[in-house]
Amino acid sequence: MNLPCDIQSTLPDDEVYLVLWYKDEIAMPIYSLDARRGKLGQARHASSEELTGRSFFSSVEHPAVLQIDKISLDDEGIYRCRVDFKKARTRHSAILVTVVVPPGVPIVKDINGEVLSGIVGPYNEGEGLHLICETEGGKPSPSLLWYKGPSKVIDDSYEIMSPLIIRNELVISKLQRRDLMQTLTCQASNNEISPPVQSSVILDMNFKPVTVSVKGKRKRLSAGKIVQFECEARGSRPPAVITWRKGSTRLKSSVDKMTPQGNISTSILTMSPSSEDNGKFISCQADNLRIPGSAIEDSWKLEVHYVPQLNLRLGSKLRHSNILEGNDVYFECNIRANPWVSETGWKFEGRELVTNISAGVIVSNQSLVLQKVHRINRGRYSCTATNSEGQGESNHVYLRVQYSPVCKQDQETTYGAMLHYPVQIPCEVEADPDDVAFRWEFNSSSGNLELVPTYTSGTKSLVNYIPRSESDFGTLQCWGRNSVGQQRVPCLFYVVPAEPPQPVHNCSVSEETENSFRVVCAEGKDGGLSQYFFMEIRDMASNVLQQNVSAQTADFTARGLFAGSTYTVSLFSATPGAGAGPWSSRSRLLRRQKVRPDRMTCGS
Repeated sequence: MNLPCDIQSTLPDDEVYLVLWYKDEIAMPIYSLDARRGKLGQARHASSEELTGRSFFSSVEHPAVLQIDKISLDDEGIYRCRVDFKKARTRHSAILVTVVVPPGVPIVKDINGEVLSGIVGPYNEGEGLHLICETEGGKPSPSLLWYKGPSKVIDDSYEIMSPLIIRNELVISKLQRRDLMQTLTCQASNNEISPPVQSSVILDMNFKPVTVSVKGKRKRLSAGKIVQFECEARGSRPPAVITWRKGSTRLKSSVDKMTPQGNISTSILTMSPSSEDNGKFISCQADNLRIPGSAIEDSWKLEVHYVPQLNLRLGSKLRHSNILEGNDVYFECNIRANPWVSETGWKFEGRELVTNISAGVIVSNQSLVLQKVHRINRGRYSCTATNSEGQGESNHVYLRVQYSPVCKQDQETTYGAMLHYPVQIPCEVEADPDDVAFRWEFNSSSGNLELVPTYTSGTKSLVNYIPRSESDFGTLQCWGRNSVGQQRVPCLFYVVPAEPPQPVHNCSVSEETENSFRVVCAEGKDGGLSQYFFMEIRDMASNVLQQNVSAQTADFTARGLFAGSTYTVSLFSATPGAGAGPWSSRSRLLRRQKVRPDRMTCGS
């Protein structure tokens, strides 16, 4: 601080003798310059205790000044300067000194009292901001203002909390995108001498996503074919998190990426839709997880084309276990398809089924009627339907038609028998249910005789029959009964006197080696009894028996023979107790280094 005092005399050849400084009403000078004993430049300086070390009167300046350093509030007051000259009259001057104290540096805090500086936040778009700025001290009392950017005042409503504390609370009700990285400055000022003091913060912000859209969402889909959808979200800071949902189920087969700018994020969903997805809603949701309630979504309904799906069942009033021969049966084919079907059809055991009124088959789109079913209608039924995606076939429904027993086809009906020898006669029927009870009778010229079966199981019964006299040859009858009813036409079996079996014929030799060969013959009639076969091999030169082999069929293989030898081979068929009547044929096979069956005899 420099306090001026004019020490220039108005008289020529005049000199300054004494300069005295007084403050306020204090009678003692606070500073003195005494030049009465010499020149001005040799004058003695003296200061009060309050100014010692921080004051100096400079006479070199024009006007001269009292320099006071390290000003404090105690230095405020009225300063008077008295100048005594050698010739001129004493001069008095007064200066009012007001001391200005700059305010302290403002402190910025949040609503919780935490001191803030630099980049603060991030704050969410749309939420409010409440900052508190306080400064301490200052004389006179400072103003405390909020600025946005370099010069725009946004809040000048400060208040004095105490003689030393000034506060300004900045409230922004709703932060917007343009507030990102804005500088908010709290500035305190109480004079035009010293520069204002200030503190600043920079706002960091989170943004909600602005748009979300899916590319290609209207395309037609085919069940089972892989398809990709791309979802793009813009405007979020940080980039939005993208999630896919089908109905309420979250989908996870997606790949996410962000653009270098950071406010665009994309997600590619790969999926293979099924028929069950038709009509379901797919949604792509973009969400800034730091901003509650910021999620936006784009959704659409899937249209999935698929091969017709069919479900076949018996009519609602029918039961599988209660369908008997003669009943009417109908099937219902339920179809689910997109697009709708252009053609329907029916199959029975894999073969196409069409309307046949005479056979009782009536086909009508999604229904099939079978009138007065028979056992030949038993089997697997299915329905088919075709649309632009292809042809679908339903499940197979097996139609069970219950019927009373009937004779099984192609079973042996004539049996040869010998007196006093038992013969086993099986009777087999077809029936549903297959729990069958059997009844046997012998029918001859002397009358009918009921027989007791030896064995019965399911659809098969066996009787051991022994003819005791010539009158015991004749016809046996077999009936079956199940829960549906009695067999209408019995199975007939004829018991005749047994005859010797006929010889084998058409014998041939094959698979010859140095010590083996194979003989295969056609079997002759068995004469009514089961037959068996045997083969004799004799050395042709010595007639010595080399091998004797028996078998159930006329198929023999001879092994362990001598190379280059000639053999006689005899084959026989026989039945128990029927004896053997030989029938023979010869064939010569001459091969060097091979077994030579030179003679072959076949017989019974």
